[in-house]
Amino acid sequence: MQDISRHRPKLDDLRNRIGSIEGLPRAADAVISMGLEAIDQALPWGGLPLSCLHHVVGEADALPPSAFASSATAFVATLAARLKGRGTVLWCLPRYKAADALYGVALAMLGLEEEDLILVRAKDESEALWAMEEGLCCSDVGVVIGSLSAPLNLTAERRLQLAAERGETTGFLLQPGASVSSSSAAVTRWRVAAAPSAAPLWTGLGPPRWSLALDRCRQGTPHSWIVEWCDETSDLRLATPLCDRSINSVSAAA
Repeated sequence: MQDISRHRPKLDDLRNRIGSIEGLPRAADAVISMGLEAIDQALPWGGLPLSCLHHVVGEADALPPSAFASSATAFVATLAARLKGRGTVLWCLPRYKAADALYGVALAMLGLEEEDLILVRAKDESEALWAMEEGLCCSDVGVVIGSLSAPLNLTAERRLQLAAERGETTGFLLQPGASVSSSSAAVTRWRVAAAPSAAPLWTGLGPPRWSLALDRCRQGTPHSWIVEWCDETSDLRLATPLCDRSINSVSAAA
């Protein structure tokens, strides 16, 4: 196999040039950690790039096609909580639709407090999309989330991406799986679904787990993980057979 290490400087320079063309600088302050090294390493930028649009798709086979998966909503909330120090979190959603079902207590548990959040309840999806684009153009807003059930065309997504670049604001487009087309103008696209929790050591429910897939990524390749929420650290962690157990106990169980 040919050794590519000597070509590494040229490859890094090429990635930097492509990133500049696409409006994705590789500077340290233009990226934020996902909180998990395995996921950060899978992203070409070493973390989640800021000032751009990210697409989060909720997969929920047990729900109607237009329903929003709570796992995807929770995943977006954890990312917004990591970014709330950069400015206000603006959450845009149509009133009296499937998306209009945010639970404040759960958001607070994920790190998104009431004072961090401004909710925009629009009269319909078109108005919610307009509010999302306007929020992305505002430099005083750190994060804009749009919960939309209707499919968006490539032109609408491109407008959101350009607005995020102009306002230097990070955007998350949250949609049900049935609303997603094969093409996307977002920098990354994630698919999130609920996964079975591990059996707890006490009576009750185990920590929530999600099946997380990096479906599309500029300059990158798809990856997938099983992650779970950790109340002790208030962050995500990888859910693995070795988690909180010794390798001997896992071998014995096998």
